[in-house]
Amino acid sequence: MLEPELAVAGLRGLLSDPRIVGTLFAALIAALAVWASGIVGTKLHLPGPYITWPFLGDAVELGITSDLSRLMFSRFKKYGRVFRLNLLGHTAFVVSDEAALRGVLSDDGAIATIPFRAFSDLMGEYGTQSVKEIHGPWRKLIMAAVNGRGLSELVPGVAGVMARHVAGWAQAGRVELFQASHAMGLDLSTDVIANVHFTALDRGWFKQQMRTFTAGMWGLPVRLPGSDYSAALAAKERLIAALMPEMRDAHAAMLKRWEAAGRSGPALAAALLEEQERQREAAREAEARGQKATPPDLSIKEAMLTAYFIGGHTALRDAPMTILNAVVAAADTTRFSLFTFWAMVAMSTRVQEEIFGEQQRVVAAHGPELTPAALSSMPYLEACFKEAMRLLPTGGGAVRHLTKELKAGSVTLPAGEWVWYHPHLMHCIDPVLWDGDTSVDVPAHMDWRNNFEGAFRPERWLSEETKPKYYFTFGSGVHLCAGVNLVYLEAKLVMAMLVRRFRLRLSAPDMLARCTRVFPFMQPVPGTDKVELLPREQPLPVPGIDL
Repeated sequence: MLEPELAVAGLRGLLSDPRIVGTLFAALIAALAVWASGIVGTKLHLPGPYITWPFLGDAVELGITSDLSRLMFSRFKKYGRVFRLNLLGHTAFVVSDEAALRGVLSDDGAIATIPFRAFSDLMGEYGTQSVKEIHGPWRKLIMAAVNGRGLSELVPGVAGVMARHVAGWAQAGRVELFQASHAMGLDLSTDVIANVHFTALDRGWFKQQMRTFTAGMWGLPVRLPGSDYSAALAAKERLIAALMPEMRDAHAAMLKRWEAAGRSGPALAAALLEEQERQREAAREAEARGQKATPPDLSIKEAMLTAYFIGGHTALRDAPMTILNAVVAAADTTRFSLFTFWAMVAMSTRVQEEIFGEQQRVVAAHGPELTPAALSSMPYLEACFKEAMRLLPTGGGAVRHLTKELKAGSVTLPAGEWVWYHPHLMHCIDPVLWDGDTSVDVPAHMDWRNNFEGAFRPERWLSEETKPKYYFTFGSGVHLCAGVNLVYLEAKLVMAMLVRRFRLRLSAPDMLARCTRVFPFMQPVPGTDKVELLPREQPLPVPGIDL
């Protein structure tokens, strides 16, 4: 075996020869040229930048930036309303031309998809977003489960989970935001939203496996020992194996419904909605007799299973993926949204007192219960959430695969290209808020780091004259997040519970500004996200919390 000392000495000898160094340098340049030609190919007529890191592309810059708005706005200033980003071998063109995006967002000449291998390897490709024949019935069922009466029926369960968490934080007198939002999101998605009820599976084990599963979703799709991606794939197999017995009855019932509906997606969706209405009627009759009413059992889980059957994924092994997809969809949106929202409210004493004043009026009008009617009477609190999501969108927008060419100003993107509309950029150039100044690093209405009280103005949402035009945090068009009203409900519930009893104070006031990871989501420096819960002198009542 070659001794390390000899290897190092030999390498030094080679590098001391100028001819060898020159040859190696030329080879490196040639390799980079070949790589660049493969990336750019025939796209030199399209906007840049053209050269990025091999394979990783702009993932390097996205991974190290602490300000996505600044990064996107700088590209916009340099290249205009269309520029390219390369992520892990995929080239996408960021488009901020509103007129060009209208058709894309309505699926006219474009398909909704997520072109990241780690995500697709873990979540599967079931066509719920990309195939119209699947997306239509799926969305109709999802909307029924988490909007309107379906949303009202979720309130007691959501409030119960939140009250349990808030009571624990209150006893400790503080909360670590990032972990707390993750734990709450996972509990809400598992226990309430996805309606997962196990008979033999250990819930603690399940949630730990889900944490491992989600941790690998946005990493490099490389199977290396100890990598998040490898651990996530292993967790996926363990979860599928454990959930198959739990899903056997639900799968068999859906198979019967599928056959009874003539294997028609619209017919199956209609049958499920009719069944939900019958269950609601039975619940109303039970309540009229003074009996306990069982709420309808149509949930995201059933909607996902329906979509899988429509797409031909009728094997029992596919059934557990409905739970994984439902939990991930609900948990990730919740945890990242709540983390950002809590942090921004904790940074502003003024906003907290405005929220408290609104809660006083709500209690006077509706009593202490956090009912759907009470929650709908909190316009300022909802504006606070929207403003936090405008400044720090929890998602990275969405990608569309073009099925026909797209004209954006003077640029024509051919069919087959990927288009990315990015909320940070769209919010930067909002025509209601932006004055057109490109001499700054970040427009004032987005520059919360240097102008927090000026940027974080929930009041702007309460007037038609000042209300932002662009709000892409939860998507847009036919793919607007079906559960967005559920997210609003969750945000208002937990913040009402907290502010009624406490003043919130960040131990590290600059915690958000110090986040070193902002893509694909904000992640604080460990130990900086503690929030102190300072009891109010004259608190308001919070049902389910005895303090």
